[in-house]
Amino acid sequence: MILQFWGARGSFAVSGPEYLEFGGATPCASLQADSRNFYLIDAGTGIRKCGEFLAAHLRGAKLTLLLTHFHLDHIIGLPSFQPLYDPRTLLVIYSSLKPEETRQQLDRLMGHLFFPVSFSETACQKEIHQFRHSFSLGPVTVRTVTLPHPQGNTGLRFEGEGGSVVFATDAEPSEAGWSEEIINWAAEADYLVADAMFTPEEYASGKKGWGHGSYEAAVHLAQQARCKHLVLSHWNPRHDDRRVEEIINQVREKWPQAQGAKPGLKIEI
Repeated sequence: MILQFWGARGSFAVSGPEYLEFGGATPCASLQADSRNFYLIDAGTGIRKCGEFLAAHLRGAKLTLLLTHFHLDHIIGLPSFQPLYDPRTLLVIYSSLKPEETRQQLDRLMGHLFFPVSFSETACQKEIHQFRHSFSLGPVTVRTVTLPHPQGNTGLRFEGEGGSVVFATDAEPSEAGWSEEIINWAAEADYLVADAMFTPEEYASGKKGWGHGSYEAAVHLAQQARCKHLVLSHWNPRHDDRRVEEIINQVREKWPQAQGAKPGLKIEI
């Protein structure tokens, strides 16, 4: 499996020379199991570049989009996704909502006064499903868990022949720490993609309850779940490249295998 990041910025997109290394696009990642199975995780503004790649290399393919939740930074890029307008595309969408509710939310995003074409009116073929606790997508098994985040968020664990990867951004543990359920769900993953939105100092200065832990919480989850590699993501839009590098270096003092997500980063699992 090949994991690739297309956007790793949290909350809202940013631009400028101070963000060139880690990018300004909001969350989108892809996981390619083989030539016929391509999965997208979230539809932040990073999905635009992913759509350009797919239009050039996998036109008309079956694409599976898994939406962890419906906060704007995770869905706002969908109108810019080229395959959405190609009648040869089969777009299979999963979310925590019932299929009709998912369609309604995406029509709200793209319809009415906000966009000239609603989601339902776009040309691609569509299938919409609700997450289950465990389900198969071709050669990959997906296991889900509910993560602590306002209005809810679904954690995704992908298991394939090559290994496993866990997506656990947008999650704030309780004061008691990560639940046993979440630790067991993430256990022994080859790669853990986790939230680095706040520094410990930022988190302690009025950010509790916002739905994101500090990067220390990401390290704790990696340690408790005995994950092999940690990928920090969901960068704070106020953290420029220099600050992000400082955070990664601080995390590496406790977790040497840590690295930072950024557009273009590819990991073979």
